[in-house]
Amino acid sequence: MPPTSQRLEWLDLFRGLAVLGMVWTHAANTFLTAELKASSWFETMTSYHGLIAPAFFWIAGYARAHVTMGKTKPAWPVAKRLLLVLLIGYLMHVPWDRLLDAQAMRAVATVDVLHCLAVSGLILLAVEKLGKGREVAALILLLVFVLLEKPAREWQTGVLVLDQYFNRLHGSQFALFPWVGFGLAGFITRRAWDGRLNRSAAGVMLTGGLFAWGLSWLSWLDGPPAFFLERLGWVMMAAVVVATLAGLVSRFTGWLRLAGRESLLLYVAHLMLIHSIPLPRQPLQHLIGPSQSVGGVLAIFAGLFAVSWMLGAWNERRKKASIVSR
Repeated sequence: MPPTSQRLEWLDLFRGLAVLGMVWTHAANTFLTAELKASSWFETMTSYHGLIAPAFFWIAGYARAHVTMGKTKPAWPVAKRLLLVLLIGYLMHVPWDRLLDAQAMRAVATVDVLHCLAVSGLILLAVEKLGKGREVAALILLLVFVLLEKPAREWQTGVLVLDQYFNRLHGSQFALFPWVGFGLAGFITRRAWDGRLNRSAAGVMLTGGLFAWGLSWLSWLDGPPAFFLERLGWVMMAAVVVATLAGLVSRFTGWLRLAGRESLLLYVAHLMLIHSIPLPRQPLQHLIGPSQSVGGVLAIFAGLFAVSWMLGAWNERRKKASIVSR
């Protein structure tokens, strides 16, 4: 396959859709009433919410494989960005109002999606340096991170910052097992499929369908491997659908592609609006609380996304102006 560094618009659209789902999920989980969150429709929605994080990991892996197809790129600039993402992940958990409270400060060690995405990216940086054997190495690592998820639940070194990455028993939202596997799966998929509507796309679609539906009869896959494969299957099928439709809707989805390009800023901005920024004297999490109907949450979601998106648009203009002025 020819080397390429061209940005894939359908991948930005896919990431933008994931950002949209992410903001909605956080708004719903924070502001819906307890009664609505206990309803059957919300339980069904929660299943779809569970596909958003795997999509982010898969996209990151696919994008990294895409920009390094047939060529090597310097690792340090990317590593610096990933370390910055890791730092932001830790800063998001700092209890700024209780810095002298040792117990509260333990929250800083909590591992969330940004931590796992950053570490996944660093692992992919190492894998891509293996040249022709990189997809084989990625597949081996994928099996390691998926099959060791259950054993990793028992791992404990006594070092909280490290143990948080093994399992969620200490309060982490995410753990490296199996989440790194989604990024590795995206990395492997790029070798098989270039994102165009062709025979390979049909193969990815069929494979995704097999993972999502066709493996339920294998009893030995019950538990963590089934969790991983089912979600991976849905993400793979969604990727093909988005890639197929992206060209048809490109005139109307520029705003979503921008959200995809500025996904990190939108992630940080909307969470700060919910949990950190006092409006007027308390953050929205406490000012509004879990008191809203579906209509109320939709309004809050729209506001959160709009403000975060405007910050993303400003940041993109700022970067373009910086490039022009050089």
